[in-house]
Amino acid sequence: MRKERILAVIMSVLLALSILPMTVFAAETTVLDGKLKIHGIVAEGKTLSADFKEVNTEGMTEDDVTYLWSRKTLDDEAAESAGETPELKELGKEKTYTVTKEDIGSKIVLTITGKEENGYSGTLTVTSDEVVDAESGAAAEAQTEDASEETGEDQTTDEENTDDQQDSADSTEDTEAAGAETVDEIPPATSNDQQTEGQVTEEQPQEEQPEQTGEPQEVPTEDTLVKDDQMEDNQLTQPDDSAEGEDKAGTETVDGIPPATSDDTYPAEDGNNGTTEDPSNENPSNEEPSNGEPSNKDSSNEEPSNENPSQVTADQITIGENDSLTPEFSFVQDYTAEDATAAQKTVTFKNNSDTEVTLSVTASGDENQAATAVWAEQTDAQTNTVTVNSGATATLTITPVTGLGANANPYQQTFKVNNVNDPEAMMEIATITATVTVQDILHDLTPNPNETLDFATAKNGYSAVDARTITYTNNGNVPETVIMPVSQSGNYEITTEDSLTLAPNGEGRITFSVRPKAGLAVGSYTETIKVATESGFEATTPISVAFQVIKDTATITKIQQPSAVSGLPNGTKKSASSLNLPSAVVIETTAGNMKAAVSWNVKGSSYRQSATDEQNFTVSGTITLPDGVDNDNNLNLATSIDVNVKAYSPKMASAENNTITGIDYNGVYTTQSKISFTAVGAGMDNTSPRKGDTRYEPKSWTVLNNTLGWDAAPYTASFGLAKSGDYTLKVNFEQQKYDGNSWQPTNTTDTRQVSFSITKANVTAPGANLTPAISRTGAVKTGDSTQILPFICILIIAAGAIGGVVFYKKKNKNK
Repeated sequence: MRKERILAVIMSVLLALSILPMTVFAAETTVLDGKLKIHGIVAEGKTLSADFKEVNTEGMTEDDVTYLWSRKTLDDEAAESAGETPELKELGKEKTYTVTKEDIGSKIVLTITGKEENGYSGTLTVTSDEVVDAESGAAAEAQTEDASEETGEDQTTDEENTDDQQDSADSTEDTEAAGAETVDEIPPATSNDQQTEGQVTEEQPQEEQPEQTGEPQEVPTEDTLVKDDQMEDNQLTQPDDSAEGEDKAGTETVDGIPPATSDDTYPAEDGNNGTTEDPSNENPSNEEPSNGEPSNKDSSNEEPSNENPSQVTADQITIGENDSLTPEFSFVQDYTAEDATAAQKTVTFKNNSDTEVTLSVTASGDENQAATAVWAEQTDAQTNTVTVNSGATATLTITPVTGLGANANPYQQTFKVNNVNDPEAMMEIATITATVTVQDILHDLTPNPNETLDFATAKNGYSAVDARTITYTNNGNVPETVIMPVSQSGNYEITTEDSLTLAPNGEGRITFSVRPKAGLAVGSYTETIKVATESGFEATTPISVAFQVIKDTATITKIQQPSAVSGLPNGTKKSASSLNLPSAVVIETTAGNMKAAVSWNVKGSSYRQSATDEQNFTVSGTITLPDGVDNDNNLNLATSIDVNVKAYSPKMASAENNTITGIDYNGVYTTQSKISFTAVGAGMDNTSPRKGDTRYEPKSWTVLNNTLGWDAAPYTASFGLAKSGDYTLKVNFEQQKYDGNSWQPTNTTDTRQVSFSITKANVTAPGANLTPAISRTGAVKTGDSTQILPFICILIIAAGAIGGVVFYKKKNKNK
């Protein structure tokens, strides 16, 4: 019985121990900590990713968080300033985000959230700078690359060094503060411990001061201060007058005797009642060495002045944000000096250094080749230089020259801005390349409609005829001033309500109203009215007019069949004007041939605008007899015209236009890269297909013999590879043909491929493992690092003990 009790106690202890890990397994998740950054140039077309270098969460990888990319506009920022919480536009939830044109002018916000199933919680958020366009982004990227090449150092390392230097500076300030106060009229201690008897310690040249090590300097206290002969070699000597806490004996003036110095000597007296010399160094011009030796105040040892121009670096002369170093000018031949002045462009330079600089500008080759550059604040016209004080700006005005002839290629002029104070060489600050494009003069007045204004026929004694209009558009590249046209015969009236001065490039238009004068006699009146400009240009298409006045009475005898219209392009709009149907037809009368207006029933014709086959059809019409013409013979006043519209020429997509974007040909990626690409099929942009059109639709893609497919747009995909080597991405395209209702596959396919390489990544972020998730394995994290193997062993032992007791009891019972 005793043995059973002992076993029961042992089992209870073991079971209690085995239960202990239950609380450990429910450990809290790790909260994200540190500073999140965005890696990449914030510009159109650039790809951004999360930078985990300053995220201090131990063991976290890029797969332990979720990602949310958002866009913050100026309106969102204004709402935040007003205390509101704006709803940002969600851009994506991938690990990377490619900046689009719509993002320009806004900011990109990245938020990462810890996955609780992986043992992490909390969020970190970072907001980028304002997104710029692709051109500005490329310039920023090039500038970053140039800076990296010049320094040859990691930018991250520079930031860390900056932090270390700041800590060192703070420690130095604390050290210098010690002994800096005047106690009992004893001046503050100097930093070089060279104050001598009766002599004010002079300031040492900067180059002789102890080198700053970045470590806090030890300042002796009243308990640790020792005499000079007891100072160890590796211990900094502290000035005598800083030992405020040393033995007070001899530190007070007694009976007019001044306090002794640390070397048991007394300061020399001056002629002022025996008072000591002023050691405050406030008037160094009156100081003289007490021992008659030359003063250490040598001009050759003085600290270098900040006015040394060689200390100014190129990056201290900055260029205005809105200034362009590639100004462009465009003119039409014979442009004036006023035109050139109005087109001037400027570049602003700001001096961010501590000293003034002198900037010069020089032109390459012939200075009058294309443009000139002059400082607005010019201080020396002969050398074309300007002196810019610290913090001030200088403006360079670039003016195109006049007299340049039309040229197929733009004129170019290069200007170099240099800092002429540089003692070694002319330090280059910027290179400005101006281009001037000069075009040939082009005159072009295009009429609409481009046809004769046919006023048909009027009966003798008519009172008035309705006016017709014609519009001329200035499609040339120079302004035109139109001379008001007149009828040379005097049979027509021409008026306009528009301005006679027309702007170029299709912006200027003028509409003329034309009508025959009232009371013209019987007869035909045809005329060509010219349209000209003050520059001497005459429109190639003048105003052609036709009008006929008939006798008082006439009878129609026949309607002539109008000429057929043929060769119209497929898809021509279903209207009389688009089908080129005449507005009047010729009729035969007892008074001669005349023209009669006709109304065409286009809507009732068999023409189908959407049909792709060739069409031949007839359009019926009804004529209206002019005044003075009777239909005494009761002729049918109907007429018709034959029209031909050509067959549709299908849009045949070429397989050569199938492309794969987003992945570089022969590009090099790492095992931590997420490679995204888009398949672009030829003809996939055909949103209004017609029967017979073809296209190539992306259907599948293959990497490492693994094939995945698409069912519909977007035809994009992403993948990662965990093993270095050379790979090929293949995309299969299927040709399709439109049958009039839908796209149908043909038996033609096309394959495009891209070769690329994978190299092993060097993970620099603490605890980060950026291997793509598709190639990683391992158990899910619980947020607990406790080793549970010992507890499992205890549990097994406890179970075994229980089993042993049960077996022992059964055995005794059987006995």
